[in-house]
Amino acid sequence: MATTETGERGIYVSDKEAKLPYRVYDADNHIYAPDDARIRHLPKKYHDQLQAAAGRITPEVEGDDDVEHVATTIGTHPVPEGGHGGVDLKELPGMRGNIPIPGAMLNRLNPMRDLDQLSRIDLIERYNEMRPAFEKNGPRLQLMDVQGVEAAVVFTGGFNNEAGFKGGVELGAACTRAWNEYILEDWGFNTDDRIYCPLMVPFDDVDTAIKELEWGIDHGAKFINLPVEPTSQGLSPFDPKFDPIWARVSEADLRVATHLHGRARHEGMAGWGEDPTTPYPRYDAFQWTMWWSDRPVMEMTAAMIFHDLFGRFPKVKVLIAEYGSVWLPYLLRKMDHAHMLGRKGTFTKLTERPSQTFKEHVVVAPYPEENIARVAEVTGWDCLVFGSDFPHSEGLPDPVQYVSQLGKLDDGIIRKVMRDNLHDFIHGSA
Repeated sequence: MATTETGERGIYVSDKEAKLPYRVYDADNHIYAPDDARIRHLPKKYHDQLQAAAGRITPEVEGDDDVEHVATTIGTHPVPEGGHGGVDLKELPGMRGNIPIPGAMLNRLNPMRDLDQLSRIDLIERYNEMRPAFEKNGPRLQLMDVQGVEAAVVFTGGFNNEAGFKGGVELGAACTRAWNEYILEDWGFNTDDRIYCPLMVPFDDVDTAIKELEWGIDHGAKFINLPVEPTSQGLSPFDPKFDPIWARVSEADLRVATHLHGRARHEGMAGWGEDPTTPYPRYDAFQWTMWWSDRPVMEMTAAMIFHDLFGRFPKVKVLIAEYGSVWLPYLLRKMDHAHMLGRKGTFTKLTERPSQTFKEHVVVAPYPEENIARVAEVTGWDCLVFGSDFPHSEGLPDPVQYVSQLGKLDDGIIRKVMRDNLHDFIHGSA
């Protein structure tokens, strides 16, 4: 393999690097949290309680250290033999710690695919130098300038307060506040209208949620995070019981962000002869297809519509990130069909087609490998935004590279997806 010249951003070979005449709005960025993120601001009296509750929720799995999942990129994704795109990270020196090369799980868009061994090693060193941008907002802003990213919704990952609330409302509230204080300290909830980190809100308890909302609003929050699951009480977060939360979200003109949820789902597995104790890293193909990603977000989206969130709170707008979009045309058609057959909403009668309600209130980030034009045939273009998943190994190592997947679309459509739709979602259209 011959040495190839890397591009201006040192990410792709120069003849494959994407460029745009404007800076983009990215709907799906991430951080890598330090080891003390959960407990840095958590009062010590709660430490043992959190550890005990977390152990009950995610017990250790016997044999985890000596199975095929040892060779993973972020610890949850098995690596095929030979590596993704023919690049085996295990054969490359220079990898340090638990932060993999962004894009390492890609095939066609793998940044190391067209590089020789020495160039790959050099690229690893470039990424190692980027580490501060994965951990703090200052270096991230500098990197965004290099990448051509005007603004990004930055999901803080790793936070799952199920353990906190399984330990009780008080522990759950304390864990939520501790995480939010860490985010405020290292990232901020809104840094220069460029980095938007969603505020964690504990929907399990209305009073606690309102208190956290008020605190977040006082500290500049623009987005709140909404887990893609029912509350710990087994209720829809759009049940009228939670209207005081949504009323405050609406009044403060906050945006809502949902993101691929990291907790394994097991409901119904046993009925198919599947082991319902299987943790996500060990899902077989059937479990992964039926209990991960598409079904949870379809349930959540249908609940938003049929539980009439937007009818009661028409100012609320929702971003759905890292769920792709292959499920979306089917769901919109299925919901419209239910409506046209006269099926009633759970709490009230719906006044318009579900697909129309969706298009007015929700934006979705398709995966780069999906045929976005096929989705737009059903959704239109206004509710589609791009998300790079940077700097995760299954995401794009260069956010702007997403444009290379859009084919021969009209320049105006490309600008909508790469910038204008998310800009207008956040700030409102002119």
